[in-house]
Amino acid sequence: MQAKNPLYQRLVVRFAGEPCSGSATLAWEAAVGPSAPPARLVTVEAGRCGTWVATIRPGEALPAGSGVVLTKIDNEFRLDWRHQDYWPRSMGYVTVEDDRGEALPFACETTMKAATPALVTLPRDWRAGEGLVIRIGDRRWGGLGVPVWPSTYQADLMVGVRWPGEEAFRPVPGATLTIRIVPLPPARNYYVFAPSSARPDEEVRVLALPVDANGNPMPPEGEVRLGGPAEAAGNGVTMVQGHGHALWARARVAAEEGLQRLTVRVPERGVEVPTNPIRVSRDGPNVYWGEFHSHGYDAFELNILNEESDPRRMFENARDVTGLSFLATGSHMFREHPEAVSEWWGMYQEAVRAYDAPGRFVPYLGCEWRDKQPLGGDRNLVFRDLDAPQPDATWRIAEVYEHLARIPAMVIPHVGGTASLPYYHDARLEPLCEMTSGTGNSEWFAQAYLQKGYHMGMVGASDGHQGRPGHPRSVGPNGGHFVDLLRRRDANYGGGPLLGVLAETLTREALWEAFQARRTYATTGARALLDFRVNGALMGSQVRSSGPVRLDVAVEGTAPIARVDLIRGAHRLARWEGGSLAFDAHLEDRPPTGECYYYVRVEQSDGEYLWSSPIWVDSTAGGSVEGLPAWNAPDEVDLAAVGENEASQYLPALQEYLRREEKLEAFERLTPIRVVRAPLGDYAVFYCYIRGHRVLIQWFFEFEVPRMRMEYGWVLYGAEMVKGQPWARPLAEGQDTLGG
Repeated sequence: MQAKNPLYQRLVVRFAGEPCSGSATLAWEAAVGPSAPPARLVTVEAGRCGTWVATIRPGEALPAGSGVVLTKIDNEFRLDWRHQDYWPRSMGYVTVEDDRGEALPFACETTMKAATPALVTLPRDWRAGEGLVIRIGDRRWGGLGVPVWPSTYQADLMVGVRWPGEEAFRPVPGATLTIRIVPLPPARNYYVFAPSSARPDEEVRVLALPVDANGNPMPPEGEVRLGGPAEAAGNGVTMVQGHGHALWARARVAAEEGLQRLTVRVPERGVEVPTNPIRVSRDGPNVYWGEFHSHGYDAFELNILNEESDPRRMFENARDVTGLSFLATGSHMFREHPEAVSEWWGMYQEAVRAYDAPGRFVPYLGCEWRDKQPLGGDRNLVFRDLDAPQPDATWRIAEVYEHLARIPAMVIPHVGGTASLPYYHDARLEPLCEMTSGTGNSEWFAQAYLQKGYHMGMVGASDGHQGRPGHPRSVGPNGGHFVDLLRRRDANYGGGPLLGVLAETLTREALWEAFQARRTYATTGARALLDFRVNGALMGSQVRSSGPVRLDVAVEGTAPIARVDLIRGAHRLARWEGGSLAFDAHLEDRPPTGECYYYVRVEQSDGEYLWSSPIWVDSTAGGSVEGLPAWNAPDEVDLAAVGENEASQYLPALQEYLRREEKLEAFERLTPIRVVRAPLGDYAVFYCYIRGHRVLIQWFFEFEVPRMRMEYGWVLYGAEMVKGQPWARPLAEGQDTLGG
């Protein structure tokens, strides 16, 4: 994939003063792409693959033993998810040389979210003007290089110098190199958002967002029109530019009650995208969409206040780009840096007040409280009132419960970086639990709470770090579940999961009452309609019964329904195969004596999932659980009997990737299963075994360098927590430990 003219863009910065004068050059040598002249900053398209080349030329002589460092300033940005200096044919390989091509000694930071690709110690006296060349993703030994950060961003790198005998590096004034990541044309998809509930003949606002292959918003290509499903291409209303790159238009829904889907069309490209289903009804409750866990500026991890992390921008994006009805931010509180909370709490309070508009958009104050797993893990705190007091990052879990019990607040267990396993629970404050987040699906986590008898509704939350709440899932090049197993690390999701809430009106009080009543359902991002009832009671309810109960399930999908599972406690009570956008089923069941819970899991053909909140039944009916499979019982699949299919063509590329980047022989019985046409990009599904354990691989083949995501088990609803499992030791002997 070497380009004939590899120089993509070059940035030259000259600097002077203490501790050193000189110049620094940053060039992007792309595997594909045109050349460009020097510029004030390096502009690179998101997701491209190539090599970063930084050349540092001190303007004065430096004695032997001096140190030179290249490091990033923006904590959220990465030159690569993991740099390395020991595997030349693998991605992320870093080298350092002088002008003659002689290798220089350096230290390479290889941990996750690494800031410093090269910390160089000069082995000899260094002449003024002599170049020191750092290559990140060096491809000269046959490696692919390094993928560019997939999200649009602007970040800074800094040069520092350390004199012999000094411990600390001193930043060089003016030696700051700026990188701008821009969308990768053309627009690959149009995300379309419409309200899920409307009154007959009501005028609704519909949003359309063009995105590139990485999910980055970008300008539309040609005229975009909104119309009804029966209209021919080109008819309807022209959508106009709104906030950011989003387009919007108003449309009037049908005068009769029922279900409606509008259509967004781009006639010049032959694109037609239906909206999510809209239920037109004179009666409530209404379905509203939002989330409690979208990260913005937190003065430490997201340490740069910019357009992406600004709280006002986040609320504006939620309302005017992705059409959310409510949002609570989830900025981090770090126990080691409690003072940072004071830097951002007031900013969020001002933003919440500015965007509070009942009937249109309801913002909430929120944050992510963090502690070690046995001490409470990570939990999102959500505050009802606009003047909620600032929380303390040093609180322990008992203090969180104590302080928040005095005010209208919620604590929501989270299963991201540090899982908040049910060592602790306060029923007064924890009515909801994360079923799915940007880190993946975690039904095992929700079951851990439910099987202890806790009454908790289900929510989805993006755990997003790009300031794009409500944005559908995208797949990044690195950062998935298997932090310890792989050398490179598998791909992660960005954005996606949401919660739908059934509330009478879009007001702060009505939403809060619905949260407390657990009238919620979780989704990986699909704004499908899910209705689940027991004896007519809505999800989240508690029901008494002395005999059989009637269970009703109705789904209106955003893609054909592939499968619906009805779960009773720790068992799967029923399974239905789908095949169309609409699904409807009814079942009578005799629940066992005592309290049990029912919920529904829905799988769409495009890989999106939904989960209802449970309904609890206090029963004297005396039903049995004998013969029922477990809630997560694996399907029996004979890999030897799987024949050729659409995914087979991608097997050689996956094998080559595993041979080069990991340890191919560790992926036993690697078998192509199917191809999924998904909103976040098409991917091939493979089953295999690793040390006797079932592993599912999603191979996103549409990227310049395909991205690989792995899941434990052969399902996508989250069978078990992988991190820390004894079998998940590194595949390659002696591989560096990747911190988590």
